Amino acid sequence: MKPVVPVAVIALTLAGCGDPAPRQGNPTAAQAAASGVAEVVQSAAKGNPFPRDKLPDFVETYDGGRYLTSFFGSNVKRDAGTLLYDAPAAPAKVIAFHVASMEKFGFSASAPETRVVRKRNETSIEGKHPDGRVLNMVVIEQSPDNATVHMNFAVPKS
Repeated sequence: MKPVVPVAVIALTLAGCGDPAPRQGNPTAAQAAASGVAEVVQSAAKGNPFPRDKLPDFVETYDGGRYLTSFFGSNVKRDAGTLLYDAPAAPAKVIAFHVASMEKFGFSASAPETRVVRKRNETSIEGKHPDGRVLNMVVIEQSPDNATVHMNFAVPKS
């Protein structure tokens, strides 16, 4: 006979939890709408997911990609940021797209280096521009037809 009591206790405990109170950094729907975050979420659902206002022109994304998150910052020397998104294509196609994109914008792209991390192929590419701009990325294989792209960029201030 299988023990059923622990599973039943866990189920009853979780059922009584209810919705947690909103936390800092986790806005309610009304707060998100007031802050404009809801517009980004809605645009993602319509297939226009990337808030481009802080992304430099040389940061291109694979067609049909789905925005996950981003971070932007700056100091006296440079503006920099990170973009994370999912691409609905084979990782090799996503890698080829980003290498071609780097070259189109005048970056020298390193040869892609692949390693296995947590049973997934992760391919790193480093891009450097003669004017000091940097664009590095890791393409993470999620499945044969899907990849997650983690991009980091830096733009020196004049």
